[in-house]
This record gives sequence, structure tokens and C-alpha cells, in this order.
Amino acid sequence: MKYVIETTNDGCIETIELHDGTKFVKRHTKTSYGAKSEDEEFSDQMEKNGICDEMVNKVYDTFDGFIASDFMDIAELDC
Repeated sequence: MKYVIETTNDGCIETIELHDGTKFVKRHTKTSYGAKSEDEEFSDQMEKNGICDEMVNKVYDTFDGFIASDFMDIAELDC
């Protein structure tokens, strides 16, 4: 399993890739109040894709509470 987060010109993209190559993506756009997600939460995407409940619940607890705007703020620091 691989998790990647990267900045874009207007926000960031999170990606989870499973061992079988299946990818789940969440795009975030920076706003004046933080960030807006363009995609469903990872756990919702995985549930719709038939991923087992144990993994869906663990992903929800670990990644779906992530605050993308904090990552984008860190990425903008120039120090």
C-alpha cells in the first residue's frame, strides 16, 4: 500500500494505492476558509469498490480526518 500527498497550483492531491494497483484519489482546492474536497472520502470510495470493512474503517480513522489545508499551508512556507 502506498499513500502520497502532493501540492498542485491550486491545492493538493492525496492518493492511496493498494497492493493490486487500485488507486483512490482525493483532490483538494485551497479556499479562503481552508480547503474544499473535490472527491468523496477515501473510505466511501473504497466501500463502493468492495474493499473489506476492516480496511475501510482503518482508512476512515487514519486518512479521512486529514486536514489538507494544513498541508498546503506548510507547503507554502519558504524557510
